[in-house]
Amino acid sequence: MGKKMTDLKVIGFCLAVLYALSAFTFFSYLNVPDAWKVTHFFIIVFIGSFIGALAVIFQREWGRRVIIFFNILTIIYFMFRYFPRIELLDLSYLFLSVILILYFNQDKIKYKFYSKKHAYNQSVLLIDDDLMYIKTIRPILMSAGYSVLAAHSGEEGLQVARNQQPDLIILDVILPGIKGREVCKELKKDAATKRIPVVFLTAKDSPDDIAAERAVGAVEHMTKPVHAKTLILTVQKVLEN
Repeated sequence: MGKKMTDLKVIGFCLAVLYALSAFTFFSYLNVPDAWKVTHFFIIVFIGSFIGALAVIFQREWGRRVIIFFNILTIIYFMFRYFPRIELLDLSYLFLSVILILYFNQDKIKYKFYSKKHAYNQSVLLIDDDLMYIKTIRPILMSAGYSVLAAHSGEEGLQVARNQQPDLIILDVILPGIKGREVCKELKKDAATKRIPVVFLTAKDSPDDIAAERAVGAVEHMTKPVHAKTLILTVQKVLEN
């Protein structure tokens, strides 16, 4: 938990301080003749960015979007109003805006905002014979704070579930050996694993397929390929319930 969350909070705190000081500086120019338009623009930008930075500290997705929005606005303003006679201070804010937009637009940063703090104490077991898909799903879940276990067959999945007791199981239908629905049946018959929620993640998505998954004890269904946000929000919802 610790490091990734701390990094994000430290960045949010530093940005909040920077934007607060910047807004305060521009307040001192309110009475300067011919500068009121620029002054008011940057006061709005820095106050908005300050609010966004505070939201980032508390891991609010809208805060990330606010930071990106106001930094795009800053870049547009500098490029059209001052370029090419841009000064060193203007250039520093321009580069900072570019860096922040690139940073907060990374997928691994976006995923952190979809998870809750308690995610870092919870584990997810992936049971899927598609190694490439596991390699795709694993980093998404890990970026959101979950520890991730993996099994490549139904038999292996049952063994890992019984030994490791994950908080959630994500299960494919088509598996070598024991098929996914049979795995789910076995999990629900075993006193050691019957309370672990099972979510099917599969390319089979007809109403009959979903009904069959529910009949063996699954709580949710996701269809491949799954969007990262859908994956995280589904896992979060199931674990909260």
